Parts: sequence; C-alpha cells; structure tokens
Amino acid sequence: LFYDRMAKSEARNLLVFSHYPTDYYAGGAPEFLDALRTQEKNITFFGGHRHSVDQWSTESIAPNSNWLVGGGGGWSCDSKSQGFVIGQVMWDYSVKTFPVLVDAPSCCKS
Repeated sequence: LFYDRMAKSEARNLLVFSHYPTDYYAGGAPEFLDALRTQEKNITFFGGHRHSVDQWSTESIAPNSNWLVGGGGGWSCDSKSQGFVIGQVMWDYSVKTFPVLVDAPSCCKS
C-alpha cells in the first residue's frame, strides 16, 4: 500500500502510520527505510509499539521526520516521555510536529 500511494500521490506531504517504529525495519526491510528517506516527498512517519513519545529511539529517515508515538502509559513505560504528538499542515504545505507530554508518574507505575 505504501509503495502504491508513493507512486500515485501528487501530494507534497505524506503522513505514514505504522504499528512499528522505523528502527524495527532496519534489519528486515531496509528498502522500506530507503523509500521513507526520499527527497521527492515530505514524509512524516508515526510508529508505535514501544511506550514512549520521542524521536531519539528510532531509525532516522532524514531528510524526512519520524516519531515514536506509543506513549500514554498503561501496560508499561519505556521512557519518561509519555503523551501524544500534534501535527499541523501549514498554509505553505510544510508539516510541523511537536509532542505534548504528561507528567510521567501520572501514567507510569515507576
């Protein structure tokens, strides 16, 4: 589906959502990471699985952007960064993202 949308979309921006963060694809699907690194489109990737909200624990897809968005506590907390990410598509078609974090003790057991 991703490759089909990449080929057919005339949009400047693509928002890509996956259960898994980009570092999960490093060993098993490096061609997918290469496609996410395209300079032809502005890609913002959101992956989950781990319980954290960050950009430091993922595999870079520069020049594009990616987020781990599995925060919010519950079962476990893999970092103290818990919450969600806001994404805004601006008038000039750029995409701005930023985290909204909660106080970790409010959703993490330890």
